[in-house]
Amino acid sequence: MPHAAFEPASSLLSRLAARGGASSMQRFCGDIAFPIDPLFRGEKVAIGQLAQLAGCDAAALEWVSVRHLGKGHFRLRDEFASRQSFQRLRVRVCPECVRAEAPSAAESWCVPRRLQWKLSSIRGCPEHGCMLVTLPPEKFSKEARDFSAQLRKHYGWVVDQPMIPAGHSPFEQYLTDRILKGRGDRWIDRLELNVVSRASEVLGLRIAKGADASLARHREADWMSFGASGYDVLKDGPVALSECLAAMASEDGVDGRFFGRLFGPWASWLKSRSLGDEFEPLRDVVRRHVFGHFSVRRGVLVLGVPSEGKAALNARKPFPLRGFAKRNAEDLVRRGLAQCQADGSIVLLGFVTQRMLEAYEREKKFFPARKGSGARVPVEAHGADAEEAAGGAHLSISAVAKELRITAKTVGYLVENGLLHGTDASELYRRGATVVTADSLMQFREIFISLGELTDVAQRPQGALSMRLRNADVALLAMPRDLSRIYWREDVCA
Repeated sequence: MPHAAFEPASSLLSRLAARGGASSMQRFCGDIAFPIDPLFRGEKVAIGQLAQLAGCDAAALEWVSVRHLGKGHFRLRDEFASRQSFQRLRVRVCPECVRAEAPSAAESWCVPRRLQWKLSSIRGCPEHGCMLVTLPPEKFSKEARDFSAQLRKHYGWVVDQPMIPAGHSPFEQYLTDRILKGRGDRWIDRLELNVVSRASEVLGLRIAKGADASLARHREADWMSFGASGYDVLKDGPVALSECLAAMASEDGVDGRFFGRLFGPWASWLKSRSLGDEFEPLRDVVRRHVFGHFSVRRGVLVLGVPSEGKAALNARKPFPLRGFAKRNAEDLVRRGLAQCQADGSIVLLGFVTQRMLEAYEREKKFFPARKGSGARVPVEAHGADAEEAAGGAHLSISAVAKELRITAKTVGYLVENGLLHGTDASELYRRGATVVTADSLMQFREIFISLGELTDVAQRPQGALSMRLRNADVALLAMPRDLSRIYWREDVCA
């Protein structure tokens, strides 16, 4: 039986069984007392016995045969791979190769299985420029391992499959050359096979779909495109990867302050606990970029390594004021969200995001009649008359702060900007004292919720809740950064 240069040992054994007229590879091996399980584990002795049986070179057969190390790990010569790298229980074929090489279902042994068809990241056939097709799943894994029997069983279905054009990208060509010919000397060649294949796809996903992209629910053709895009960066080494990550921070409409939010699926994937130590060289490049370009508090873990707390230049790229924000530029300055430059122009402060400006516009439209401290009502009576003049019962600033779980400074800001009804209580308390009406407090709590209140409800730390809300893109109430965090209640509930 001739052995093709790209054919693994399992395929050769399956073709031998089909050519010998056996109904299955399992029965064939039982009839000749051949050790089938050691062969599928990739043991050298079993591969040598098969080479002797088929009359081919044992070294050539071992070169393209995968060895199972256990616990979802595999080795191909000096290449290390994981369960996600290889299609072990699902058979993929090229319909054009089957049409050309197998004249009938009875001669399915004519078609050898290509080693590259097993690699998950190779989805096209370079010879015919079409997408591979996946055969229907089998109930038992031992049946899925019998390639020729599978091809004979589904021959009619395979030859009826339409040819879906798909170009063979440099990414897939690189993976094919690497598994058939061996590694090179570049930085990307020193990464393990499963690291290169999956990293190229996830990085390409982030480049193509942005920071909010999901790691799931993408078509095979999309993953082909993602892999080609990511490989185009990784092939040039760690400097090119760092430059690509820096370019993400300059994209329009992204929050460049937080690396996890900025890198999106790329950061989520790298933080996954399922990734082994072989991914550490890749993590190290990303980690060094984060430490050099982002301000991370001391002790915070970045891909498993604590930060030293060094300040870095990760200031947001300023974006111009437009529309509603431009018409209310002076009010933004008064509220501590913008500042006036020496040339008279008004620019936003670094912490202000586009989502915060949208929250500011929403707030102004929701409270059209409440503008600044003009909402205060002087109290000239005492006792019960004072309460009536103030719109009912009133509370001190400290009492409101305790009720809302925010700082007194934040309460003063809310009163000044009309979100709470402030009343001049100089006749009741010391001169200049302000109280808040109970009615306005009740209305405020119906519309807004502070991070402190949310902590009491959810019974979770403020830091974890704040991170979760930020990742969910829930906008803060437009306030300076030294004040308490307050959200729209309906956004939090959603």
